[in-house]
Amino acid sequence: MNRYIKLIFGICISIAGLYYAFKGIDFIQLWKIINQLDLFYGALSLTILVSSNIVRALRWQILVYPIERFTLKSAFSSIMIGYFGNSVLPFRMGELLRAYVLAEKSSLNVPTAFGTIVTERILDFVGLSLLILLTILVYPADWISQKLIITVVVLSLAAFVFVFCFKEIKEFFLFDLKKIRFFHKPVLLKIIEIFERLINGAVAIRSTNNVMLIFFYTILIWLMYAFSTYYALLSTGIFIKWYEVCVLMISTTLAISVPAAPAYVGTYHATVVYVLTTFFLINQLDAQASAIIIHAVGTIPFIIIGAWYFINSSVSIREINAKELINN
Repeated sequence: MNRYIKLIFGICISIAGLYYAFKGIDFIQLWKIINQLDLFYGALSLTILVSSNIVRALRWQILVYPIERFTLKSAFSSIMIGYFGNSVLPFRMGELLRAYVLAEKSSLNVPTAFGTIVTERILDFVGLSLLILLTILVYPADWISQKLIITVVVLSLAAFVFVFCFKEIKEFFLFDLKKIRFFHKPVLLKIIEIFERLINGAVAIRSTNNVMLIFFYTILIWLMYAFSTYYALLSTGIFIKWYEVCVLMISTTLAISVPAAPAYVGTYHATVVYVLTTFFLINQLDAQASAIIIHAVGTIPFIIIGAWYFINSSVSIREINAKELINN
């Protein structure tokens, strides 16, 4: 599918999500709710969420340590630039932008840096699976298909196991490909080389002695997400139980995987409104206000901080293309 068609499709989904979330909205009453926002809880939510990326940076440092050492500041700034990219650029280019920035700050090449990000995202997926398993122990799974729950958990664990098999794929599969004359063409050899570099980054976790610490940071990140969401809801006067916060987080995490406009506009709002009104019987107006606040907490600070780091970096968005990736 042409990428512009994908962009148009994503924008249409976002528009549909915004329509569902805010149809028939009373803007005057909505503004009153937002104007009465508890700034203490709002600031606490924002602080926890931004701080979670310091933990994410620490985890990334440990993950990449066997192949490259870089400072916490470099890791944190790259992560924030990645979020900035995901929030303002189409096709979720933030992860590739993040890989470029890290490559500029270290001796890593872009494919290898991107490989470490792939593994980091798989770890997030594992954390999500643990959150799902914990939630269904205390909350009925009527809100979502049992098959979907099982699928998410199995896929995340399978993806993590697959990472540990990447090295064997590289050593056997790619080695055999190079022996086939058809793959001796310069372009195909370059593609194989890029794939090898990506795998080098992805399998770095196999060489670390701190796997348990990586898992601890993964759990801590999700705990911080939960507290951030909880306090964001409290700032609008909504109180729900901890496992209900988990249900909301799981739902929004799955929702933002759907193609949409940058910053998950529409899909995120629609999911928050649907979950709060359908499962927890929150009134429509409060749910709409919460959707706006939670989304704002999770995007606006990241755009501002990420933009500042990006402006002060030596990377240009124009560099983020396939040709530069191949030449790196």
